[in-house]
Amino acid sequence: MSSTPYRQLCRSESATQALAQKLAAALHDPLVILLDGDLGSGKTLFARSLIQALGILDESITSPTFTLVNSYPDARMALHHFDLYRIGDPSELDLIGMEEYLDDASLVLIEWPERGGSWIPAHHLHICLDHVPTQPEWRQVRISAHGPTANQALNRFIANDSCP
Repeated sequence: MSSTPYRQLCRSESATQALAQKLAAALHDPLVILLDGDLGSGKTLFARSLIQALGILDESITSPTFTLVNSYPDARMALHHFDLYRIGDPSELDLIGMEEYLDDASLVLIEWPERGGSWIPAHHLHICLDHVPTQPEWRQVRISAHGPTANQALNRFIANDSCP
């Protein structure tokens, strides 16, 4: 089950940050969120803004590019942020105990989800950030929901959206 994708043109980093913060307000239940886009498209900026909005101080938020995962147990709900850019094969996720992170009790953010293979659950919120070729600072953001919890989150977000 998936809903019609939400689309938003963000004309600055601050607009992308605001979009992530508004999405955080709509997250009430454990959920997997996929962050998709080319290098430099704003995935980590979006993730950092979302994590901040969930109650984690800016100084403690780092990209998990080399560690694969950063966990934030003190967020509004348990939160795990993955960056799969450096993995060569999805089987590497077996070694870090991926099944424990996908326990239905946490919010899980995954950058570079296409590298996760069968570890990527069918039910998720999928966020794509695309460069706008004629405007280097702009991003086209698409959010699509797959599954009932993701649909509920997206519907709450859309009902309260007033992004610049």
